[in-house]
Formats: sequence, structure tokens, C-alpha cells
Amino acid sequence: MQTPNDPADAAGTIGVEAFDAPYGAGFEVDDDSPHALDCELVEDGGAFAAHRPEAAGRPRRVAFVDGTMRTEARLTHTGLEGALTTGLAGSWAAGAVLVADDGPARFDRIAVGRTAIFTGGRAIRLPDHRDGWGWEPHAVEGSDIEAARQHLRRLMRDAESAIAEELCGDGWLTVLDGPLHGIRHRRNLPVLGYVKTHHRRVLAPYPWQRVPDLVVAERSGLFALPDDLYACYLRVGDPGPWAGPWAGIARIEVPAGIGLAAAIGVADEAAGWLPAFASALHRDARAPVNLTPIAGLERRLHHLQGDSRLALRAVRESVLQHNREGQAA
Repeated sequence: MQTPNDPADAAGTIGVEAFDAPYGAGFEVDDDSPHALDCELVEDGGAFAAHRPEAAGRPRRVAFVDGTMRTEARLTHTGLEGALTTGLAGSWAAGAVLVADDGPARFDRIAVGRTAIFTGGRAIRLPDHRDGWGWEPHAVEGSDIEAARQHLRRLMRDAESAIAEELCGDGWLTVLDGPLHGIRHRRNLPVLGYVKTHHRRVLAPYPWQRVPDLVVAERSGLFALPDDLYACYLRVGDPGPWAGPWAGIARIEVPAGIGLAAAIGVADEAAGWLPAFASALHRDARAPVNLTPIAGLERRLHHLQGDSRLALRAVRESVLQHNREGQAA
């Protein structure tokens, strides 16, 4: 029987990643997950290789798009015959940071929404609050509250995608914080997906195990994702000697419709300039993978969503009003 001081107990490595709990950990992969993929490497003859493009100046006009969401209250609804359904009241926000040569970075295209989402397939409207709080009614089928949370996320993602498509149409190179599968018209759009959390294995086991070998500003070869996308992994910054092996690594996605040669060029350029936007450990708990413009945008969006305590109070008071009106009817 081993004791805590046996050498076998000290074998291996331990990583620490300071990732805010509301966002989840950066690496949460179950190798045995049925959702794991063995995507084909389409560069370097199908073998894993690290690429270190030359450092490049940032694009003259680049936009960073992101969104935030927050569940502000759990809800229940009891029908006249006693049937009970659950739901949530929550908010989402989305917007962009524009970085151009002709001036300071600025926020743009900010959108904020508030919603009450019930399970059971029936939307229920909460009365608008006297202080200006209001909730758009939505419903999801079934009884799983997780479906309501996913619907809230979808509202945020749809807003992000709409903003990204508008900016691409206006000629901005757009970095969308998250995967590109929500972009509907992405063929030849100047858009990159920037995925900083890893929830499933998307390469065969051997190249997947090689990804943490990348050093800062190195990228992997491109591989083909479903939904007509090419992707690669890029280490955007040094997370420190205490971090886990995947800290500081993001997945970069580009539309496959631009062709493999052009996608390789885009990946090389991104590896040359994205690390310059990596956040610093003393300013962002999710540094370096949370890019500085995105971190600033998230703070702005959280502020615009309002104080969570006031939001909860508003929900409670609107629910009381709803119930009083129902009893008086």
C-alpha cells in the first residue's frame, strides 16, 4: 500500500488554470466522448507539424466580436390544473471592438436582450417592470431546464453572428469569439473563428497529443472540420509555468470556401498578428488566451446587462405582479 509520500504519488504533472467559473475551464475534454472527432489533417501531407510564421503587423481594420449571457433567476409555472413547468429569466449582450489605424479602439454595434424562457412549449409573458426591465417571452419543448439555457445561448450566438456578418460586409477583418458554424453566409467572408475552450477531441489521438508542444506564435497544420471549415491550433501566449498544457492555445477557424491555399495564408497571417493581442496575467484571469479587446468588450457587455441583484429583484416584483393580476382575473 502506498503512502502519500511514495514517489509514485508524485509522478506526472499538475496544471493550474485560472479560468473564471462562469466561463468554464479552457480544457474539458473527455477522450472517450462519443462526440470526439478524427478530423483529417489537410496540410503537411497529413502529418502533424508545427508552423512558425513570421511576426506580422495587425490588419489595418480588424473587428473583435463577442457576447455574454447570464441566467438571472430560475422560474416555475404552475398551471390551473397543477401542471408544473420550469424556466429561467436571463439576459444576453453582444457587440464588437473595432481596431483601426486611424484612431483608438472603440465599441460598436452593441445589442442587449432580456428574456424569460419556459419549458413545456408555452411562452409566458412577465409584466414589464416599472424601472424599465422587460423580458421577451420564449419557450422550448420538453421539461429540461438545460434546453432553456441553450436557447438563451442561441439568442446570444445569433446576435454575434449577425454583427460579424455586418462587419464583414463593411470590409472589416472580423474575429468572432467562438466557432463559425453560426455564420450563415461565410463563403469568402473576411472572418476568423476564435475558439478558446476545448470540449472535445477533434484530431486523431496522436496529433491531438502533439498540440500542447506548440510554443508561442506556433500553429498546427490545418485540418478539415465539419460544416465546411478549416481549422488549426495556435498558442497565442505564455500562460506561465504553473499552467496546464493546453493553456494559451486557441483553435482558429476559417471558411473552407476560400480554398486550401488561401486558408493556409490566412492561418499564417493570423499566427503572425493574433499573439500581439494576448491578454496579460495581471489584468485578466483568463490570460493569455482571452484576447485583450475581447476582455474589454466582455466587461462592457456585463456592465450593460445591469446589476444582477437588481435584475433578480425586478424578476421577483414582476412575478408578484403577474400573480396578482392572475388572481384578480
